Amino acid sequence: MRLLKLSDDFVKKIAEISAGNLPSAVMEDLLNLIESEIENHFFTHSSESNLLRIIQGMFDRISFLNECVRYPHYVEILVNISVNSNYLTDILVINPEYFYWVVNPSILESRLENRAFLKEVKDTMERYRSFNAKVHALKSIKRKELLRIGLKDIYSKTNLIEITEELSILASTLISELFDLCYKETLAKNNIIKTGRRYCIVSLGKLGGNELNYSSDTDLVIFYDKESKLNNKKFYSEILTETIHLFLQSAAPAEAGLLYRIDLRLRPDGRNSPLCRSVNEYLNYYESRGEDWERQMLIKAEFLGGSKKLFEKFISYLAPFIYPHTHISSPIEQIKKLKLEIERKLRDEENIKLTPGGIRDIEFSVQALQLLNGGKNKEIRMGNTLNALNELKKASLLTKKEKETFETAYILYRKIEHFLQLMNNAQTHVVPQDGETAEKLIYFLGFESPAKFKKILNEKRISVRKIYDSILSKKDNKKFADHNLDELNFADPGRAAKNFLYLQEGKGLIGVRRFDKKSAESFKTIEQEIIRYLKTSSFPDKLLDNFVRIIRQAEFPSIWYNEFKESKFLNIFLIICEYSQRSVDLFAEDKELRDFFLSRGFLKKINLKYAADYSVKKILFTLSTQCTLGLISRLKTSDLLSKIIREKIK
Repeated sequence: MRLLKLSDDFVKKIAEISAGNLPSAVMEDLLNLIESEIENHFFTHSSESNLLRIIQGMFDRISFLNECVRYPHYVEILVNISVNSNYLTDILVINPEYFYWVVNPSILESRLENRAFLKEVKDTMERYRSFNAKVHALKSIKRKELLRIGLKDIYSKTNLIEITEELSILASTLISELFDLCYKETLAKNNIIKTGRRYCIVSLGKLGGNELNYSSDTDLVIFYDKESKLNNKKFYSEILTETIHLFLQSAAPAEAGLLYRIDLRLRPDGRNSPLCRSVNEYLNYYESRGEDWERQMLIKAEFLGGSKKLFEKFISYLAPFIYPHTHISSPIEQIKKLKLEIERKLRDEENIKLTPGGIRDIEFSVQALQLLNGGKNKEIRMGNTLNALNELKKASLLTKKEKETFETAYILYRKIEHFLQLMNNAQTHVVPQDGETAEKLIYFLGFESPAKFKKILNEKRISVRKIYDSILSKKDNKKFADHNLDELNFADPGRAAKNFLYLQEGKGLIGVRRFDKKSAESFKTIEQEIIRYLKTSSFPDKLLDNFVRIIRQAEFPSIWYNEFKESKFLNIFLIICEYSQRSVDLFAEDKELRDFFLSRGFLKKINLKYAADYSVKKILFTLSTQCTLGLISRLKTSDLLSKIIREKIK
């Protein structure tokens, strides 16, 4: 129930706090200021209770109440927090000194910046000596900054992108510093001064996308450069695993509160695998067993802590896996199955994140377009959803209307999430249908009535779902890259994918990069022609195996690819790779025959008068290829071979 006037009980308790030390005129001014402010909000009994808790928590209550009269914006901030956030109220009860910091207008106008904030955190940490004191300090910094960011959000002093970016910078910095603290503590405990090894922490999910919620889990992956035994006879993996255990324990809820919920289950092989492995082990996993959902997940991979160079190696090798030029099977089907499974398990239709037409529909639509088109368009490779919408529109993968529909819905959904999470610091995405929180939410968002709010929300869901269905439907080919290979009948799709990756770039995920830029660009010009042939091929696996076998021997693959720009010659080559293993065996590793092939000499008729001038291998190669291509019949092949042998014997 909304209150337009303070209760008698509240007035009585304020009078008890003042204990006669507050002049009656000041007391009257204070109560008038509060009542004037609550008219602008959906003020309830719980809001009043929050307000009283904050006042009672102040160190010098009398001075504080006097200052509230002297500085009316104190009252404005107090009421805003009391009405809209039990979570921020709790922070002020724990740390009342933060109020005097946050009411400074310059503080509310400020923004977190990576380097400056990192320096501030490090300077704060240096004031403390013990490990526990430093952990406590990190958790205090989080509460202080969340108070500022949350209050900015309540005041609508900035947009959604800036709020989520600040929340992400806050989390990334504190998590990185905590891990570094735990790492040093573990090294000291094991009497290790230097390791010579490097580790890297990668953030995924909303943190990786720089779009964190107030109550999001933080998804991380941790790896190291390579294994080695240290001077205390422990392996580096053991030291890093000890660090991770201490890190998880320190981040968890304790007397000083929670830092962040850390989730490591997205690492290769999930919860049943070691907490960390070498970078090459992870790359080997993605190359041999990586799934489409992991491509989708890795779109949001971002550096968080440790070695930046190790991260750059990791992400550069993974780029062809995440954004292949060619898809052996379309990721669309996997995304649809994943979303269907999410909706099947959905227990509450009002879950703004998972419901049809909700946040996940927008995110999955964006990621589907990125996976399908990111191989040829690097501009759309990014983890932030709102930024990606802009780039997809620029690339004509979304229309202006589709982009705006997704954008306005996404911003509304995230504002709802933020309000609900600021209210009770709970990881909730369920929109309340009635009760005090529902009424406060509707009032905060500026809707004139619950009916109007529900109508707009329903319209957003329907519009979003319609676009989602169009993007994830194969009928809408304009949305898709034109090189999906899901129609191909490969016996071994994994091997085929590796073969295609080699033809494109000359490497596997952890292989040495071989092809220069010229070769990679030359392949792009013939890629679609190859795919068209593969779609009607009877033996696509064999064809790709032979193609790769031949290109592996090429000192300059670009020369071969440029020759194949002549579609007739490319078609001849593909037929030979598919149907003439004899021809491939003859010339794949033979430099003389390879040059003979590129010169098109094998297509000329053999003149029996000059048969003696031909080497045996040239004769066999010419006849086998011409027979395969149907240029001469089988009978003619046998006849020519017999005659040539006679000439050779003579």
